[in-house]
Amino acid sequence: MKIVVDSELLAEALEDASKAIASKNIMPILDCFLIEAGTEGVKVTGTDTRTTIQSYIFSEHVQVESPGQIALPKLSLEVIKKLNGDVSIEKKGNNAIIISRKKEIDMGVFDPEEFPRVPDIDDSELFETTGRELKRLFRKATYAADPTGKNAAILAGAHVYINDGVFGIEATDRHRLAKTEQHTEVGNLGGAVIEAKALGELQKIILDKDNLEFGFSKSSTGAVVHVFARTDRFTFYSRVLEGAFPDVSRMSIVPDGVTEVIVDKGEIMSCLDLVYTLAKEEKHNQIVISITENEVSIRGKGRESGKAIESIVPVSFKGENFAVALNSKYFIDAIKALEGDKVTLVFPGKLKPIYILDESDERSLHIVLPYRTEEV
Repeated sequence: MKIVVDSELLAEALEDASKAIASKNIMPILDCFLIEAGTEGVKVTGTDTRTTIQSYIFSEHVQVESPGQIALPKLSLEVIKKLNGDVSIEKKGNNAIIISRKKEIDMGVFDPEEFPRVPDIDDSELFETTGRELKRLFRKATYAADPTGKNAAILAGAHVYINDGVFGIEATDRHRLAKTEQHTEVGNLGGAVIEAKALGELQKIILDKDNLEFGFSKSSTGAVVHVFARTDRFTFYSRVLEGAFPDVSRMSIVPDGVTEVIVDKGEIMSCLDLVYTLAKEEKHNQIVISITENEVSIRGKGRESGKAIESIVPVSFKGENFAVALNSKYFIDAIKALEGDKVTLVFPGKLKPIYILDESDERSLHIVLPYRTEEV
């Protein structure tokens, strides 16, 4: 195999594919890119066996002097980034010769036949959207998943569903919940739980301007096996997580609150930023929020560095005076996911879930469970 391609184009393709490569791998071949050259151009693939990303450089942008395939170590990405202009990559025996201007690198390669196969998908069930809209939806919900899956493996994923003209995403780690929906012209495609980490990597390579196809690939029994997202630059594949996602439908209905307050998003974020600086020293990032008609007060303390308190004036207040202790990081994550300038906080009662709502999006909600403490 031998190709000649602009180093910047190759670096972009490698960078996109690298998002599917795990930081630690038992199998050396999974620390590699598979580069395939043919009449249509070049394909660059990275995988951790669950998630696969294949990026493309089309024939008009690359010179394929000899077709074939090669498995280059992940380190090749850093090498290519340091080169300028056209770069030549040629496989010679068990090595790859990389040449750019007066630079020449001799790099060991792996057997491409050992590289895992790209999933063979059925792409008959999909819908079209924009990169900007898909990133927006992912950003509103995936943060609430449990990336470790320690308590339950299924909670490491986000439940993505397309039913009755609704495209929805929900995620929870049992201490918080995030859910968002939007209207779609597509009917019933079903749903699946996708690893939240994989969706986070997908967000990194999607451009706002991308026209994107998103869909489910099913088995002969109708069960979703893979989720895929496809643009003219790449295809993303992820094998779905097995198991039943928790039923969060009852929590998705906002109850009447004992207390309901609206605050300015910028003001409360500024307030939280200060208090969190100390609160994050504690294991549970605990803060206490006290609410009256004239004041929303937030206080937190560090293990050794002291305590902080800051107050803001609510935009509106309804109900009773209220105080609650909660995880400041979870609270900040939820507010960051909102798009509007105002934040509505609904407190249904002592030790009940706190609802964090976006004035600009009635189809999204965020929930944080409070702490049991004698401080409130």
